[in-house]
Amino acid sequence: MNNPIYKNIKEKINISEQDFNNFLSLTKNSQVKKHDFFIHEGDVTKYIAFVKSGVLYSYTVDKKGDKHVVQIAVKNHWISDLFSFFSQEVSVFNIQAIEDSEITILSKDNFEKACNTIPAFEKFFRILIQNAYVDSLRRVSRIYGNSAEERYLKLVKTNPQIIQSVPQHYIASYLGIKPQSLSRIRKKLYN
Repeated sequence: MNNPIYKNIKEKINISEQDFNNFLSLTKNSQVKKHDFFIHEGDVTKYIAFVKSGVLYSYTVDKKGDKHVVQIAVKNHWISDLFSFFSQEVSVFNIQAIEDSEITILSKDNFEKACNTIPAFEKFFRILIQNAYVDSLRRVSRIYGNSAEERYLKLVKTNPQIIQSVPQHYIASYLGIKPQSLSRIRKKLYN
């Protein structure tokens, strides 16, 4: 099967085409135009999304008005405010498109339905959420334990697609550094 969601799922679990098609029937395709929001801070998160094309990012805004990038989702990645999605409390994040993006969305009700009727999906989402949690902890650990250059090099190695498609000031925020520092790092490494 030549479906990017199917390939993404098969990387983590075994699933039959029939179960996948049952899951797919619970989803909807959607588009988010460049600069438009998928999720607004203060709203309850209703969907989890798989990025088929484009780039979305989640961020918070501090009291000074500065953005702090928390997650960047490029093609073949999942994104949502999971706390809001599962608790049905208001979101503390904004999720916005960096470029025109095509996504496949799954509602909270259909998420529950998929997990209850297709056992493989409960396992898939458990693995997905576990991995997201571990990645978040590693990222925080790197911010406190690694130099800015080490964090950048790790991102280049693990997610080169982000480096190629995301503006530098968002990458700097994601890494916990100022854009000027990222420019100096890139200049040092590539000159």
